[in-house]
Amino acid sequence: MVRDENFVTSYSLFATIVTSVIGVSVFSYASDLCDIVGNDGWIVIIISALINFALIYIMYLIIRLNNYDEFYKIVNDNFGRYLAKIIVLSFVIYNIVYISNGLRVFTEETKLYLLEKTPMEFLIIISIIVANYLIRGEVDTLVKFNEVVFWVSFIPVIFVLLFAFYQGDFTNLLPVLQNKPSNYITATWVTINRFKGIEIIFLVLPFMKKKNKTSKILFNSLFFIGIFYILVVILSVAMFSTEQVKLMLWPGITMIKSINIPGTFIERWEGIIMAIWVLFFFTTFTNLYYFSADILKDMLHIEDIKISSLLIIPFVYIIALYPENVAEVIDVGRNLMPILFIINMVVIPIILLLISKFRLSKRKQ
Repeated sequence: MVRDENFVTSYSLFATIVTSVIGVSVFSYASDLCDIVGNDGWIVIIISALINFALIYIMYLIIRLNNYDEFYKIVNDNFGRYLAKIIVLSFVIYNIVYISNGLRVFTEETKLYLLEKTPMEFLIIISIIVANYLIRGEVDTLVKFNEVVFWVSFIPVIFVLLFAFYQGDFTNLLPVLQNKPSNYITATWVTINRFKGIEIIFLVLPFMKKKNKTSKILFNSLFFIGIFYILVVILSVAMFSTEQVKLMLWPGITMIKSINIPGTFIERWEGIIMAIWVLFFFTTFTNLYYFSADILKDMLHIEDIKISSLLIIPFVYIIALYPENVAEVIDVGRNLMPILFIINMVVIPIILLLISKFRLSKRKQ
């Protein structure tokens, strides 16, 4: 696609960031936080949101300093051809491991709540096929999909969550600040990966129409994500208490199933919410899948992204099926993902920013 086709609006960027970051893992966020900091999980979310706003702003500066070039070109220009291939390959591996892990979580949740008798292998294959179909439409189609899914997903879910305010016991959130500082640091480290997806701006920002509004949109996106996470975690604790949430795999889903909407005319409305959340999973999965295929296309000098997307399929399928059970999937998310996050979302962008600034100052001289 030609780089001067600026079709991404402010809302497009906002919707793409939000739908790339928030996925089905939000359902287990409360459980992970309660294990470490009890009812103070909302504090960790605020810390994580601030850290990730700093990271996404660094990424924005990198893109701006490099004339809004595509990601592979930025890395190649700053690190050189050989080192660039290693760095972008690290991004691709991280994305593939992340979406594969998320795909396994998604299929486990789908089997548990929606399609109990459907083989997991079939669900994984269908998910990959759907993602590949969306990728064939190029970036503009992907962005339009994000715009639609944002409204379809969030309005019903937020509407349902509002009823939890009347049914929850908010004394479960007391007392606050009862943990050691080390606990907050540990919780932030373990769950920092919940904001994975912010790097999608490397894909869509070059197509931005009004680039001068970018920083405001980035802040609004991270603010919305943080508030939504806080809402889900606080309501989960209010509904069940900290000790109960610790025992749940996906307290977010259990909370939604427990909410009673008086006078509702829809039977088993929680199934509708789960069906809507399937769409939300696909935005996270497809956006990062596309980004990986786009990087791979440039790295291997492949003309069509449809070919590079096919190369990723066997890796996603194998990695998604590799864990023997949900416990192993959770272990990967808690132990491996934070390390990959630090390498690819913190260390590499900071070094890339410093080199970009150095090269710019040299050109000015």
